[in-house]
Amino acid sequence: MLGGWPPDPTQIGVDPLTRVVLTWHGDDRFAGVGDSGKPVLINFGTAAPRGEPVPPLPPPDPAREPSAGPYPTELLLIAVGACTGLDVVSLLGKKRVPFSGLEIEVTGTRAASHPRCFTGLDLVYRLEASPEALTALERAAALSLERYCSVSHSLRVRPAWRCEVRPGAPDSPRRGDPTPGPGG
Repeated sequence: MLGGWPPDPTQIGVDPLTRVVLTWHGDDRFAGVGDSGKPVLINFGTAAPRGEPVPPLPPPDPAREPSAGPYPTELLLIAVGACTGLDVVSLLGKKRVPFSGLEIEVTGTRAASHPRCFTGLDLVYRLEASPEALTALERAAALSLERYCSVSHSLRVRPAWRCEVRPGAPDSPRRGDPTPGPGG
């Protein structure tokens, strides 16, 4: 293969990066989507009662939708983002940090040759809150990735991460606001 021609057919169209974005939808719910455009809903709440079957999804129509779901690599990154996201939401709630939204962007760098495993992860946490929330967000993200997130601990790569705070919408419900007591 002189001068890179002909190209390696196993590398044509292969992007070394996989990117997903998760958004928090209140309580313990997240939605994640990657480059495939196929959303995944994650609900950490209560499951269906034992013995009751979960209704199956209808089979995809290949004529209308050639790709019925996200790529497996996207699912892995969505799982990392949802796991750490749940930790962050829980930790911020325990610290009574008010916020109105959370978005987590997870980018995975993949090896150029097979098995094309992830060689690096980068997470960006974007919180809709006052600027003072940044310190609490950084602490929650660190605790999640260093101690609690079982999905990221299941991978052999240590994620790099950073946090950002965006101004929250003033009329949005805010998690962590103290509940008024009796009479006020």
